[in-house]
Amino acid sequence: MRENFNESMRWLHTYSGLILGWLLFAIFVTGTSAYYKNEITLWMKPEFHKSIANEKTLDIAIDKAIKNIETNDKVSVVLPNNRTNLLALRVENNSSKKQDRRRVPATYYNASSGEKIEDKTKTAGGEFLYRFHFELYNIPRNISRWIVGIATMAMFVAIITGILIHKRIFKDIFTFRPKNNTRGWMDAHILPAVAALPFLIMITYSGLILLGGTLMPWAIKTFYGDDFRAYKQEYIKLHSIDTKKIELLKASIREEEHEKEASIYKAINTKALRESQNSNNAKNYSFIKAKKELYKYGYKEENIITKQRLQAIIKKADEIWPNNIGSFTLIKEKNNNFSVEISPKVATTIFNYKMQREVAIYDGKTLELINKSELPILSSSIINTSTSLRSLHEAKFADSTLRFIFFISGILGIILVGTGLILWTQKRKKKNLVKKSFGFWLVEKLNLGTIVGIILALAVYFIANRVIPLEEINRREWEINAFFIAWFCSYVYAFLRETNKAWKEQLLLTAILFLALPIINVFTVLDSFSQVFTRDSIFIYFDLFFIFMALVCLLIRFILIKKQRRIK
Repeated sequence: MRENFNESMRWLHTYSGLILGWLLFAIFVTGTSAYYKNEITLWMKPEFHKSIANEKTLDIAIDKAIKNIETNDKVSVVLPNNRTNLLALRVENNSSKKQDRRRVPATYYNASSGEKIEDKTKTAGGEFLYRFHFELYNIPRNISRWIVGIATMAMFVAIITGILIHKRIFKDIFTFRPKNNTRGWMDAHILPAVAALPFLIMITYSGLILLGGTLMPWAIKTFYGDDFRAYKQEYIKLHSIDTKKIELLKASIREEEHEKEASIYKAINTKALRESQNSNNAKNYSFIKAKKELYKYGYKEENIITKQRLQAIIKKADEIWPNNIGSFTLIKEKNNNFSVEISPKVATTIFNYKMQREVAIYDGKTLELINKSELPILSSSIINTSTSLRSLHEAKFADSTLRFIFFISGILGIILVGTGLILWTQKRKKKNLVKKSFGFWLVEKLNLGTIVGIILALAVYFIANRVIPLEEINRREWEINAFFIAWFCSYVYAFLRETNKAWKEQLLLTAILFLALPIINVFTVLDSFSQVFTRDSIFIYFDLFFIFMALVCLLIRFILIKKQRRIK
């Protein structure tokens, strides 16, 4: 214990943040980028860039679904939204039900022309960055998650102790003193901490909850032993829609439909009705007999999976979720019947996550609403709390505006961790001038290699995606290798070069790489320069972000040069 409680908390805050600070910085950078992992993957597949949604897109999607359901048992269609410009279609057959449906490959179509787009580019995409932030890379899953879990707990401790030691924390948010070196870094550390405090508490606490199965597996092991698959199946079963209830509702609707049709057939087939009077199931028996009689007269039952019916169902769903239809699924059933499941584009509740998802189910023949899931489905407060925290952590429920707010909050977290690492060296700089310290030297070099290095590595990662030939068999692995090689080189350079010069030089190189990305993109992806402005807005935002990152690097470099001149 230090001199008093406040000093103890200050010491704990400093070293819980420092010891794992470099790992936390990498986790925050890759985790923040994961809010746009789908968009990153889309950007890294140039063949998808020419698709642009228009007023014909829904009709194209319906036509594709009708055509594919004729030879398949289930067809799912995802419409373009604010995260993708593509029309995605997945088909399943009874033979594929034993497979993991998440692995059923999607077929992509141009949203304006309906032309099939070949998924040619083998890329790690945003999935690599997403996975890295909680599983690192090339480390056994259990070990990597334990490492990330310990780092997350350290971050949580640093946040709580930071609140305790900064008694003027809310007053300090309105104070920024850039001229005073140490005080300026302190203000730059406190400002993002206070601005994003609710987000930082939520993201670290929910991160620990998500890793709970790894960090505290004893409850699962006590009940299921080593059979983790059994636990997973039970979890899925709890979250899945009550299929028995749905089937009963479908049967009830079909029974009503049978009554209507039987009355129509009665005039033609009175004999069949009389014959079935003594039958236990007269209504269904007469219905079948009536159909058989009709077939003798050349009657052929129309395939009820029609464009008009599907359009009518989607229109009904649009009343539930106005201008928010994101996907629909056709499911073929017995007796030429089918059902349609429709989900919203943007979730309307925080409980919408994987198994517990918003869905409206319609009968394809009567167009009646069979069931609409009311979330949360489960009555368990524990599971619902876990689901809401998971949904918050990954922003699964967020629209484009809220997702951007989460992204900005993540950037504030990056600034918080980065300034905290630099602040440690700034406070000890004068002392180090008098008496050289190996610890100070090591922290200074690690700061440079981590803070600038991972940003530089991201730029190289994106450039590698554009310059590695499509024919390269190990293309995906080479993208990842390029990321780590660039990051490693940044550390090496930091240790070999004088620190102040290395900061300025690496920042300049990073700025050049980010500025080069939009230019490389024009020459490798676009057919003409005019397409720079006619592309989907998703790709325009990427160019703007790259330019913004370059300007940030140049601004930091300018500040460092200005401060160095003032010292001289």
